[in-house]
Amino acid sequence: MNEKKKPVIVVADDDRDICELIKMQLTRHGFEVYIADNGETAIDLIVEHEPAIALLDIMMPKLSGLEVARLIRENPKLTTVSIMLISARSSGRIESDVDDIGISDYISKPFSPQELVQRINDVINNQPN
Repeated sequence: MNEKKKPVIVVADDDRDICELIKMQLTRHGFEVYIADNGETAIDLIVEHEPAIALLDIMMPKLSGLEVARLIRENPKLTTVSIMLISARSSGRIESDVDDIGISDYISKPFSPQELVQRINDVINNQPN
């Protein structure tokens, strides 16, 4: 049987409850999800699994989401990874970082699970094949 491979997403947020809730929601929608509670673990998971999307909280211990995003963009092996940022910070404060790094989307906390799934699907549908 030719089964379609589930899109992989790495979720990184220092709030473990948020990670678990996001994982539960995304798994229900057919994604394979790995979670990290800091930036160092996130980059390790991203290098290991080469996800379709890295969903990164901006403010995390060890490496911030923006630092992880920069490391992704510097790694030639990870050129196909789309980056989405999540944060309680206002979007206006990070727009220049988003443009400089090449972020696919940004979602502000709090967000609805349905909105998150829709935005992830939009990013995946806009990825080059």
